[in-house]
Amino acid sequence: MTAPEKRKQPKHPYLVRSLRTLGLGLILSVILHVLLDASLSGFNLSATFDMIKTYPIPFLLGILVLMLVYLFLISLIGNVWASSTIFVGTSIVVAFANNQKFLERGEPLYPQEFEMITQWRFMLSMLSTWLVILLFLGIAIIIAIAWILDRYSRKISAKYYGRDFKYWDRKTLIIRIAGLIFSGVLLFSLTNFQSSDNWLRKAYNIDAQWKDVDPKESYQQYGFVGGLIYSATANIMDKPVNYTESHIKDITKKYSKLADQINATRKNKPMDDVNIVYVMSESFSDPTRLHGVTTSSDPIPETRKIMEKYPSGYSLSQGYGGGTANIEFEALTGLSMYNINPQITSPYQMFLYQKENFPSLVSALKQNNYETIAIHPFKPSFYRRTDVYNALEFNKFISRDEMKHTESLDDSEYISDASAFQETLDQLRAHKTSTFIHLVTMQNHMTYWDKYINTIGVEGVPEKNKQTVETYLQGIKYSDDALRDFVTELDNMKEKTMVVFWGDHLPSVFPEEIVNQNTERTMHETPLFMYANFDIPKEDYGTISPIYFVPKMLELTDSKVSPYYALLTEMSKEVQGLEKNVLINGDNQTIIEDQLSPKAKEYLEDYKLIEYDLVSGKGYSKPALFKDK
Repeated sequence: MTAPEKRKQPKHPYLVRSLRTLGLGLILSVILHVLLDASLSGFNLSATFDMIKTYPIPFLLGILVLMLVYLFLISLIGNVWASSTIFVGTSIVVAFANNQKFLERGEPLYPQEFEMITQWRFMLSMLSTWLVILLFLGIAIIIAIAWILDRYSRKISAKYYGRDFKYWDRKTLIIRIAGLIFSGVLLFSLTNFQSSDNWLRKAYNIDAQWKDVDPKESYQQYGFVGGLIYSATANIMDKPVNYTESHIKDITKKYSKLADQINATRKNKPMDDVNIVYVMSESFSDPTRLHGVTTSSDPIPETRKIMEKYPSGYSLSQGYGGGTANIEFEALTGLSMYNINPQITSPYQMFLYQKENFPSLVSALKQNNYETIAIHPFKPSFYRRTDVYNALEFNKFISRDEMKHTESLDDSEYISDASAFQETLDQLRAHKTSTFIHLVTMQNHMTYWDKYINTIGVEGVPEKNKQTVETYLQGIKYSDDALRDFVTELDNMKEKTMVVFWGDHLPSVFPEEIVNQNTERTMHETPLFMYANFDIPKEDYGTISPIYFVPKMLELTDSKVSPYYALLTEMSKEVQGLEKNVLINGDNQTIIEDQLSPKAKEYLEDYKLIEYDLVSGKGYSKPALFKDK
């Protein structure tokens, strides 16, 4: 009986092992890239492969980027199986989250949303129990497989290579350091992806046309990885060709003169001795306006009564199913998402939180010695609100952690609108000086599963959607009741108080069958009214953008305007609604850009320059544009 032949060992074991590791990384990168792309279409592999066939170069480049990420991880950690577990597990979680967001809102995961991992409990609460179990089970299986493979890898290594590789031996360290530097430098270079000279941008440009591409389309055309990189590195706004200090100062002078003309006919200081309350009501809408939806009773009768008595209309929301902070950004700053690059999907999270101070309604009211308070019955870190509110110059931010009134309704996990309104009333009564309160409610935030005893039925939606829609209807019915009580309390207050109330966006509870029966504009319109416990004229606003809330308040109270609000006052007469997909002229008619009047184009051009100056430029307009006249 002959002895078993000894296995021939490779001549260059470190090289062979490195190549095999890279081969594993390549295989994983291909599989995970397909998975990530498939998550954009509900894991429809046929649609995914059609996309790959149409845009093969972006697909290959996405694999290359994933390979660089894998190389960076393996070089940093040193353990093949630990690195592979992190790589695979993270990709699966991202693909799962991306698919869920597409199902709920028809949008992919944008770069700034990855920081939501810090709110993981809240994110998991938005999923059904079985999906959470499935997700954790999948991750547990991956970790178990990696543990088993790692346990036996040393035996396999000794048998195949004739040695046990240590993470810290000299040759391994040299290879790891080289891999870390190589992958790190290339990955860091992607931060300059918007440059035409960037190596990856040049490669993508063989197959991709990025100009004016909607961020969702960039994901769907060029893959999840390409769309993510493009959105993560986008400029806030592209610099206008005529942006110069002298030109901005000319614009400032122009609207200073206009402010003087407007103020000549107005008698009051800006909002003199009037408390102001902004109520941005989470997902508050009027479902009875939607074609195809029939409710057994009116869910918002009290809101309708207020709208009939006071200045009212509809707010043109930038979002559908989400985007709360963007609507908030428009209402507080008077700056429109219309001019901001579409890849900047959250100004709060992508640039505003970094500002030391930023001109807004809040800073303008502080000029007049207002106490400025933000109230949001949720976590203060959500959308980086703590930093953003500091930049906007709020005196105080009351989150759920500081609220005294924290009651919820039935089985809801959120603080009720009634509690939020009571907190607002307490703050109004506690301050003797004029007060501005910005309340962002949370009661009607998704999910809309079985949390109320529903009293309003719905017809016209598929049976599978009925309970969700009816739960949503019950939620806004509770909001409507709370609003009635809030206004009753304000009616009895001695201090003059004005309330601007609007819904931030429609919820995503309505199925595609309903959405297709309605216009883009209808799906972005929410109730708006301006209440006061003193005499103000009744106005019908039609549909207006949140950027015009302040000039409308100033007009209602016969208040003088700053040059900035003079611009918005005049612009609103020519284009009263402007969002990415909807333009509304001064006659409340939906138009396209080519139908804008010459005056509208002039105002919009000046407005765009001012917006660039504030968000990306040198701030030349700040000293004069925001001073009250």
